[in-house]
Amino acid sequence: MRDKIELTGIVLSSTLVGDYDKRLVILTKERGKITAFAKGARKPNSPFLGISEPFNFGKFIMLEGFDAYRLVGGEIKEYFLDVKNDIEGICYGTYFCDILEYLCVEGIGDSNILNLLYVTLKALGKTDIPNRLIRRIYELKVLVYDGEALEAFSCVKCGTEQVSAFYLAGNGLVCEKCRTSEHYHISETAIYTLQYIISTSLDKLYKFNLVESVWDEIDYVIGRYFERQVPKKFNSLEILSSLT
Repeated sequence: MRDKIELTGIVLSSTLVGDYDKRLVILTKERGKITAFAKGARKPNSPFLGISEPFNFGKFIMLEGFDAYRLVGGEIKEYFLDVKNDIEGICYGTYFCDILEYLCVEGIGDSNILNLLYVTLKALGKTDIPNRLIRRIYELKVLVYDGEALEAFSCVKCGTEQVSAFYLAGNGLVCEKCRTSEHYHISETAIYTLQYIISTSLDKLYKFNLVESVWDEIDYVIGRYFERQVPKKFNSLEILSSLT
């Protein structure tokens, strides 16, 4: 008989299968992204009814199969109800989960990315900073953990630390000496903001706001860079764009 295992994670997506079952994609601390099936989860009296919803964070008890897991129990510690009760929050949260479902590798645990999603959903449920800024911060930080960080601390051409412009083709910033007309000039505040997002700890990640002029710069730089590194078109983002 197979042994039960306990995994800590967040449900990235939940898909209907057959008449009563669900197929779950869960990002776990121990084994990275996994696929699990919840038998009978759509039945009104199922013990998995409340466990198997997207964004749920907690402990999941599994039986391991050859190519998937079977959910046999669990305990949800955070439902992120503030996100689930807001249509824009649902769209943003789904987009954030879709990114990880696309980027993360099955079977390879990464607590940093799991923690990033957790604090991002927490921020999304509050009103401290705009959702549009949460999105850009998340997009840049997830690339840091995925090994594709923007080079924002020194010129990608000559190495000097006095940078002043964004060079998309070079995946980073350049100094004033190396800057040409093809590069996008950005302010010192915008440069500091990029460096802060890349280097700061998760507990300080969503602790600031931006004036509109700096937001425009951050929006442009992170938006262009993320599209270059992650060219996939997400349906959740298209739905979000129709709402905003």
